[in-house]
Amino acid sequence: MKKSTILKGVGLYGMLTGVAAYKFFSYTVKRREDDGKLNPSNPYIKLIKEKSEWLDQQKMEKVSILSFDGLKLKGIFLPAEQKTDKIILAVHGFRVNAMKDFAGLVYFYHQQGYHVLLVDDRAHGASEGKYIGFGCLDREDCYRWIHYLDQRFQGKCSIFLHGISMGAATVLMTSSMNLPQSVKGIIADCPYTSIWEEFCYLTEREKKSWLIMYPIMKLAGKICKVAAGYEYDEISSAEEVKDTKIPILLIHGKEDRFVPPSMSEKIYNNCVSEKKLLIVPNAKHAESYYVAKEKYEENVLNFITIR
Repeated sequence: MKKSTILKGVGLYGMLTGVAAYKFFSYTVKRREDDGKLNPSNPYIKLIKEKSEWLDQQKMEKVSILSFDGLKLKGIFLPAEQKTDKIILAVHGFRVNAMKDFAGLVYFYHQQGYHVLLVDDRAHGASEGKYIGFGCLDREDCYRWIHYLDQRFQGKCSIFLHGISMGAATVLMTSSMNLPQSVKGIIADCPYTSIWEEFCYLTEREKKSWLIMYPIMKLAGKICKVAAGYEYDEISSAEEVKDTKIPILLIHGKEDRFVPPSMSEKIYNNCVSEKKLLIVPNAKHAESYYVAKEKYEENVLNFITIR
């Protein structure tokens, strides 16, 4: 084979890999206009809509903060009906928003007499931003929301971080940071370890060629670093919990095929603080609350009320 032919082949391979990597980055990281819409095939859509309608009727306060890189991040504060020092900071998952992800849980927390702050992650909902942070950037935003609450209540409060899916990974990635003493616990529902490991898992699940996908994903990570400021393998929740003192409650659906329960098990095994792992039978991704509502609420209440 001629040298020129080989060079052309290498050049073509490089070009196709570059195009595929940019498409991968765009598909996974760039904001979309349809983000936040409920999937009509969701088996719990009726209940979610019912609780969302209830939430819309409540008196809520619109709040905002500035991110470390100058984005205006938005949230909604739902005050408790009675005086309390307990606050839930709710962090939602990938391409949804807090009003949808926490529709059922915010009703539960409100009924228990807690304040709830529902925040829209960067590049989601009402918040600004072009690129999704997958926890790598969002943990800095979460850190600022925590300080917003701590200052608002002058340090006389008990803050609990509750995240679902990407939001769960975010609050776990936040756990090792220099948090105020007002942060009393973390509830992480179906978290991934790192977005790199999540992409690798999905590649294997879909039986895609590792020889093809690995260079595409690695290059997409480099593109993400330039465009959004982080690489896919930059931060891992499984590593951050090795350096935390915050008590952690992990919850995961046993039938989750989007983020496997083995990721929560890895996080649990690495965690050096007080911890508990609840695996919910028959629950798929982010369905644990709806599949085992009483058990979920019981574990959450037991976790919160003793602190």
